[in-house]
Amino acid sequence: MIDLHLHSSVSDGLETPAKLIEQGLSLKLKAIAITDHDTIAGVEEFLSFGESKDIIVIPGIEISIRHEPNRELIDVHIIGLNFDYSSSKLINTIKNQIKGRLEQKKAICKRLKDEFDYNISFEEVKSIAGGNVVGRPHIVEVMKRNNPDKVKGKSKSELFKMISIGGIAYVDREVELNLEESIELISSAGGVPILAHPGIYDVANRMKFVEQCIKAGIKGIEIEYTYAKNRPFYETEKAKWAQEFFPNYYRKIAENYNLIKSGGSDYHGGKKGIKMGDAKVPYNYLKSFI
Repeated sequence: MIDLHLHSSVSDGLETPAKLIEQGLSLKLKAIAITDHDTIAGVEEFLSFGESKDIIVIPGIEISIRHEPNRELIDVHIIGLNFDYSSSKLINTIKNQIKGRLEQKKAICKRLKDEFDYNISFEEVKSIAGGNVVGRPHIVEVMKRNNPDKVKGKSKSELFKMISIGGIAYVDREVELNLEESIELISSAGGVPILAHPGIYDVANRMKFVEQCIKAGIKGIEIEYTYAKNRPFYETEKAKWAQEFFPNYYRKIAENYNLIKSGGSDYHGGKKGIKMGDAKVPYNYLKSFI
């Protein structure tokens, strides 16, 4: 088996890039990819540590694209795999992407404090992130830690919704790549652009949504994924259904449209009980990436 969707402590995972490799080796996985959110800062450590190990290591990234409700592009992510991580265009564009991400999280913290009376500061959230890419999980962690009375009876999922698209404290990013730009960026660096976890998106017609992404230049799609343990199905009555339905549904679409098949656990170091390799991605997918 392989796992092509893993997050390290460089974004919002719990383990270092090197630790991801050690974990993959212990599970006897044949190949793994690091796909941190909007950053490639962990790729060099990941590839260097894995170079002499008995496992194939693949550079990757997960890009959060611009929110465009009119195209049903709401919190959509594009994964890039096996690109040239030394590409100057890739490096410079991601710097701007990270800047936009930080400004957004700073604005969300300000709204939580000024409008909703939460004891929170962006500086504390940044310290939780440890100098890495700041994400919504870091904000939720401070919300819970500093405001026990306000969050009493609220789940992490409910707090997450407050600061996500459509939430009362959400703020759009001013600097963010759209669907076409993210795909072009990955392609220009020689990588494979992949539609991440397609089953989680709330769209009117799933087939037409994939067709829109294909027209934009997408080359692959995640088939195997931990739907039962991720939003919006985690801890709901639809969890089992989603896990059984979506992989088969998107496998047929991939075959009909000749899309590259990918998949992964969306591992963050054990959060939500997700383990590396849980998606059970078959080894034969690998031939499309190397």
